[in-house]
Amino acid sequence: MRKETFVRTMSDHDPGGRSVPALEPTVSRPRPSERRRLQQSFFFGVANGGLLLLGDALIHPVLVLTVFVSQLTERGLLVGLVPAMSVSLWFLPQAIAAAFVEGRRRQLPWATWGGIVRALAIAILAAVVLAHGVGPSPTLLTVFFVCYAVYNLAAGFAFVPLVELTARAVPPDRRGFFFSQRNLWGAVLSLAAGFAVQQALVFGEAGFAVLFAASFAALSLAAYTTLWIVERPVPPRPRSFASWVAELPRLLARRPVRRFLVFRSLLALSTIADPFFVVYAQRVLGLPAETVGFYLALSALARILANPLWGWVVQHWGNRQLLQLATLVRVFMPLVALGIQPILGWERLVPRLDDPQRVVLVTFAFVFVAYGVTLSAQMLANFTAVLELAHPEERPTLVGVTNTILGVVALVPMLGGLVVDRFGYSAVFALALALSLLALLASGLLPASRRQPA
Repeated sequence: MRKETFVRTMSDHDPGGRSVPALEPTVSRPRPSERRRLQQSFFFGVANGGLLLLGDALIHPVLVLTVFVSQLTERGLLVGLVPAMSVSLWFLPQAIAAAFVEGRRRQLPWATWGGIVRALAIAILAAVVLAHGVGPSPTLLTVFFVCYAVYNLAAGFAFVPLVELTARAVPPDRRGFFFSQRNLWGAVLSLAAGFAVQQALVFGEAGFAVLFAASFAALSLAAYTTLWIVERPVPPRPRSFASWVAELPRLLARRPVRRFLVFRSLLALSTIADPFFVVYAQRVLGLPAETVGFYLALSALARILANPLWGWVVQHWGNRQLLQLATLVRVFMPLVALGIQPILGWERLVPRLDDPQRVVLVTFAFVFVAYGVTLSAQMLANFTAVLELAHPEERPTLVGVTNTILGVVALVPMLGGLVVDRFGYSAVFALALALSLLALLASGLLPASRRQPA
């Protein structure tokens, strides 16, 4: 489910073009002291990304929180609201963050405080669940949605200064390797999170409190590592909010930006069924709750194994081909979900199966393998795709505005809950399939040319 990823997780973007001093560090051979600062920023920046992904994986919106909310309410709309919040509330504050932090001399305080607030939101949720347990409860449901809203809003706001902080700390020629390492270690830690989820959910409702507490610990460490990233302060460039708003139409009028937004909007809409794959596996296919951890670990493993492949694709073919292949893989998720019951209902096949439950477990695992493979590609593209559309000096604006637009679009998939309540799971899977195919067609409009980041 998310985001995240970005994914929620953590990227490097830019926007338009004003004649102001470039923010990019030079690529010349660094002095020993500069090399040490770069190594420090690189290490703690990678650690920051890995810990953020670990904290998010322990409360994964699609694989963990949908199960948690489904134990508090039977309403599909509220279950579908969880991943919609994880994406939309992460995206929505970024335009405000961009207007607020662009041109400021330092980004570190804003990135750090955003991380602290998101960690505290999960700490409160852990304490409430530990005190009151898990079960149908309007009060607990309200506390969850308030805490989760604060968590995502803080994460989204912190994302913009964190991107700018990274851009100032890591030279352009090192960013590709830097972000691939963040992805790699984040995926490794997410794999460990999958096993932790599997073990925690064996203990029933107490397991959710443990997961929330563990997530708080990881997010707190992530906020701490932010403090060790060595920022290159730049001269402040004060700018009025009115002039910032006046420049947005010109920025969004660019054809590559418009086409990118159309494609990403369709891709966001195609996630309409994501919250319901694991709920469907439990309620309809009869898989036990602990399979959630197995699928989370499998998804993380798929991300790890796919990461080098996607890195090669970006290096040799570019972002358009990466996004096209990722969208093609996503098509298989609703296809498997739609096909599994008709196959199991085939009278000639079922008597030949020694263990139909195991067949269901293994077959449905392909949904989460595809999810992990696609997520790996999208996270990598999020780090690089917008860089090809933008100029360094306007990075916060393009990051904030494009992500805020996508945040509005990301609210639509929560309507998948209404589709499930009224028409059933097959209808929402069919709708996801249609939207994935439309996104695949729209990916052909993405610009084919590649330019190196400034």
